[in-house]
Order: sequence, then structure tokens, then C-alpha cells
Amino acid sequence: MGEHSLSSCGQIVRDHDRDRFLLSMFAPPECREDLWALFAYNHELAKTREVVSDSTLGLIRLQWWRDAIASVYENKVVPDNEIVQGLSRAIKAHDLPREPFETLAYAREFDLENVSPGNLEGLLNYSDFTSTPLMKVAVKITGDDPDMEPVYPIAVNYALAGVLRAVPAHAGQGRCYLPEDLMVKHIVTKEKLFLFERQAGLPGLLAEIAEVHTRGIRPDNPFLKASGLLAEIYFRHLKARKYNIFDPQYALEPAFKVLRLTLGAKFIPF
Repeated sequence: MGEHSLSSCGQIVRDHDRDRFLLSMFAPPECREDLWALFAYNHELAKTREVVSDSTLGLIRLQWWRDAIASVYENKVVPDNEIVQGLSRAIKAHDLPREPFETLAYAREFDLENVSPGNLEGLLNYSDFTSTPLMKVAVKITGDDPDMEPVYPIAVNYALAGVLRAVPAHAGQGRCYLPEDLMVKHIVTKEKLFLFERQAGLPGLLAEIAEVHTRGIRPDNPFLKASGLLAEIYFRHLKARKYNIFDPQYALEPAFKVLRLTLGAKFIPF
């Protein structure tokens, strides 16, 4: 599909969530528009911390999206917003449950608190609440039953890989999602992280987080399989860079990412 033929939601995802846009190519073509509405909604929630000046405004923004979702399920006037309109069509077409949309919005309130998870369990919970509901809805949109697929471990893997890759970007925004107890263990401080100062314990800290990701998951759903493969590609890339965020290669895309993902999803048992 050419750039100029994309819908508004498709363009948002293509511009701001390129990996999920790529993953949508592993879903049936007739499902992609609904997936893009879902991913565009997720993007709007996820960027809240970046676009507001204080937490109160962030909470108001998240509430607006919850109210918009409520309008769809309660048969009220749906806001004249392209993402909400797209979601409304997707919800009705696939009989999507309301709870995941609300969970995604509530999960983003954590971003507004400017605190780090207290421990690894806290980071896993954050990864769960910000990723699992999204993937469950995506699997349902693609025509499969999310309860029959290993959605949780793949969703958490995907989110963990994203958190690790985003450490430099988050540091530039004064944000840190690394568990506090592991930062103490590896003698890593937020102050130095935000200044991009080298800390000897940082690679070990990131490696310890990466090691908890689940391996050997075998989903049947093509979209879910591609999502799991992409997370694994990123974990391997991070390990190859020795988890050094100051390595210029760290920020580069993994070599032959699209080819590896395509071949893996098609030929390699996962």
C-alpha cells in the first residue's frame, strides 16, 4: 500500500509506531484498517506523558479517551475524531470487549507519576498492562481467540524489548523505567543516566532484565508469531551490542530486520 493511499490512522501508525505498522502486514489485509485504529489509539495514550506539562493535564487527556471509548459502548454521540471513528467501526465489526481499551488508558497513568518500578515484578506488571490488552484485541481483530493463544508472554516480551531499547530516549525526557532495586544492585543512578554519563553497571542491569524474557513460545496466530519474533530479534540485537547504550550501533535497526522477520514468520518454527 502506498504512503498516499493510507488512511489517517494508518499514517499515524506508519509515522509513529513503525514496528506495529510492519507487524500489521502479517495480518489479513481486510483487518489492517482496524488494527491501525487500535494502534493509533495506543499511540495517543502512550504519548500522553510527552505532550502535557503536568500530571493533571495528562489525567484529563487520558479521561477524554476513556470517555470517547465509553461513547461507543454506551451508544452515545461518538466524537468527531478519526481514531475514535475508526475504533467504533472496529469494535462493532469484531465485537471487541470494552475492558482492554480502558485498561490501556489506566495503565498510562503510571507514566505521569515520574517514578520507576520498585522492582522487576513492577516492570513486568507495567509491561503486562501496557501491552497485553493491546495484543489481545489485535489477535481478536485478526480472527482468532486470544484465550487460545500465548498472548501474555509475547506481549510482555515485546514491551520489555521496547523498554530496553528506549532507555536512551526515556533518559533524554527525564524518565526511567528501570527497576529501582536493580539500579541499587548495579550501582546505577538516574542522575547519571539522565546526563548520559557512562556507568559500569548499566549493561549488566539491562542484561539482567533481558534475561527474564520468555523463550520458546509457539503461537499459531501469524500476527502474534511475528510480534514474538520481532521481540526476539531486538533482544539478540541488544545482547550483540552488549547492552551498551553509548555504542552508536545501539540505536541502529538490527541488520536485515524485515527479511529476518519475514523468513522467520514464514519458515521457522517459533
